[in-house]
Amino acid sequence: MSKYSNIIFDIDGTLVDTYRTGLGSLQAVMEKMLHVKPSLKELEPYFGIPSFQAAKMIYPQDWKLFLEEWEEFYVQMHHYSHLFDGVVDMLSVLKRQGKKLGIVTSRAFDELQRDPIMNSIIDMFDVVVTSKDSSKHKPDPEPTLAFLSKAKASSEECLYVGDTIFDSKCALGAGVNFALVDWKGIAADDIPATYRVHNTKEIWLFVNGVL
Repeated sequence: MSKYSNIIFDIDGTLVDTYRTGLGSLQAVMEKMLHVKPSLKELEPYFGIPSFQAAKMIYPQDWKLFLEEWEEFYVQMHHYSHLFDGVVDMLSVLKRQGKKLGIVTSRAFDELQRDPIMNSIIDMFDVVVTSKDSSKHKPDPEPTLAFLSKAKASSEECLYVGDTIFDSKCALGAGVNFALVDWKGIAADDIPATYRVHNTKEIWLFVNGVL
């Protein structure tokens, strides 16, 4: 028997491998504007929060300029990004089962529109929540609550799939079960999760209550 009728996905690190693009472009803009070059590992705390929030934290004196420069580097490095293996097949199977698919992302809506990778799969999603849809952002539960409102769904009907502590708090804080994806086997053990997922096939099993 099917356990969840609404499946919510984060994008970066969950559907799309943007690690090198996102943090590499941040590293580049920091080197240009601050004359420092942190390692990608040191920049991981900024992965998964809205880019404008990260810009305000790093360069508060002119965060808009910082953000513009960052976006330019991001576009230049976009070729490093790609869908994780099995994502398209997973989404197709869930759609055939009649699941309602959703996105909850810290990205701005116009960022999604400019992303050719997301444009290739965006039509598979019924509900999309971006940074403009809530006044508070991950890790606050408000984006997930915005999804529940848009989808007219209860928290019990939903499973949120993500890869960071920000996703975990955003989901669990709204009373939604959380599946932590660990495609590369490097997810922190202390991230609270209802399930831990190591490949796309496992998501189908958890969605349908097989595991």
